[in-house]
Amino acid sequence: MVVEANLQSSNGGEDGGGGGGSGSGGGGNSSGSLDDDNNNNKPAGSGKIGFRERIEHFTWANFTGTQSTGGIAILLSETPHQFHGLQTAGAVVFILNLVLFAVFCAAMLTRFYLHPYTIKKSMTTVPECLFVGPFFLSCATIIICISRFGVPHTGPWIIVVVRVLFWIYAACTLIYSTTIPVILFYRRLDVFKMNPAIFFTVFNVMLTGTIAASIAQQQPPAQRLPIIVAGIAYQGLGWILCMIYMPWFLGTLWVSGLSPPDQRPGLFMPVGSAGYTIVSLIGCSQALPSNYAYFATHPVGIEVLQIVADWASIFLWLFAFWVFAVALMANLPVALPYRDGRFAAPQMGFKLSWWAIIFPNVGFTIATGFIGNVLEWAAIQWVCTIMTVLLFVFWLMDIALHVKAVVTGRIMWPGKDEDATK
Repeated sequence: MVVEANLQSSNGGEDGGGGGGSGSGGGGNSSGSLDDDNNNNKPAGSGKIGFRERIEHFTWANFTGTQSTGGIAILLSETPHQFHGLQTAGAVVFILNLVLFAVFCAAMLTRFYLHPYTIKKSMTTVPECLFVGPFFLSCATIIICISRFGVPHTGPWIIVVVRVLFWIYAACTLIYSTTIPVILFYRRLDVFKMNPAIFFTVFNVMLTGTIAASIAQQQPPAQRLPIIVAGIAYQGLGWILCMIYMPWFLGTLWVSGLSPPDQRPGLFMPVGSAGYTIVSLIGCSQALPSNYAYFATHPVGIEVLQIVADWASIFLWLFAFWVFAVALMANLPVALPYRDGRFAAPQMGFKLSWWAIIFPNVGFTIATGFIGNVLEWAAIQWVCTIMTVLLFVFWLMDIALHVKAVVTGRIMWPGKDEDATK
C-alpha cells in the first residue's frame, strides 16, 4: 500500500503490517528506528494499558498471519515429494488457520463494538484501509484448503459450496480492488513514497486466479470453464496492476533507499506477483475441460494453451527469483550483521511485515514445484521441497514472534500499529 511520508515519520516505521507497512522496503525513515525499538521493548503489562485500549489497535494487518498460515497448509499439500502424514499435517495447519481466523475476526468485531468510530476509519484511513487485503487473502487460502482437504472426505455438496464461495470471493475482491484506488486518489499520495505493501491492493483480486486453478478440476465441465475464464481474467488484472506498481516501488528504493531493518522483510512482497501468476496459468491450463464448448470446436486448443502456460511460466520464474534475491540480499546484512571480525546481534525486531517472508514465497515455491512437475525435472522438484522446509521453519518462527510481540506490546499498542496517524 501507498503510505504518506508524514505517516512514516509519525509511526516510527511501524505501519508495516504484513507486507511491509509504513516505511517498509522503500522510503521509510531510518532515523528513529532505534528509538522505536526501545519503546517497543516496554512491557505491555504495565497496568497503564488495559484490554479495551489494546483491542482498539487490533488492525487488519494481523490477518497477514492467517493468510500465511493458510498458505503453508496449501504448500504442504502441493510439495512434490509427499510422504505419509504430510497431508494430515497440512490439514492440521488448515484447522489451526481456521481457529486463528475466527479469533482474529472476533477481535476485529470486538474492536468495532467497543470503538465504533474505528469502523469507518479502518476502511478509509491510510495506511490501515490498505490492509483489508490480507483479510480477503486469508479467505482465499481457506477456500483453497476446503477444496484440498474437504472435498476428498465429504460429499458432492461441498463442491457446490466451494463454487459458491469462489464467485462470492470474486465479486467482493473486485469491488474492493476498484474502491481502494478511489480512496487513495482522494488522499493524493506520493508515488515515490511507496512501499511493498502496495501489492496487497491487488493480490486479493489476483488470488481469484489461484483459487480457480485449485478448484476447477473438481467442478463439472459446465461450471469449470466459467471458473477458469474468470480466474485468468482476474489474474490478468492483478498482474497488470502489479507491473504498474513495480516501477513506483523500485523508484522509491532508488530515491529513498532501503527501509529500516525491522521493516525490510516487506521487500519480499513483490515475489508473489509472478509466483501466483505462474500457479494460475499452469493450474488453469491443466484443468481445461476436453470436448466441451470452446474446446469441442478447438480440441487442439487444450494442448496449445498448456504449452503456452508452461513456457510463459518459465519466462516469469526468473523475474520472481530476481525479486526474491534482491530482497534476501537486502535483509541478510541486518539479519546477520558482521562487525569487527565477528557476528554481532541482529538489528531487526519483529513487526507484522515479517509475515511477508511467508505468503509471497509460498506462491514462488508452489510455482517452482509446478514447473518441475510439467518439465518432469527431479532437480527442480527437490528445490521446491527444500524451499517448503525452509518456509515451514520461518512460519514457526513468525508465529512465535507474533505471540511474543502481542505479549510485550510491540503491536496492539497506541501509536505502534497501522491505525496510528497524526
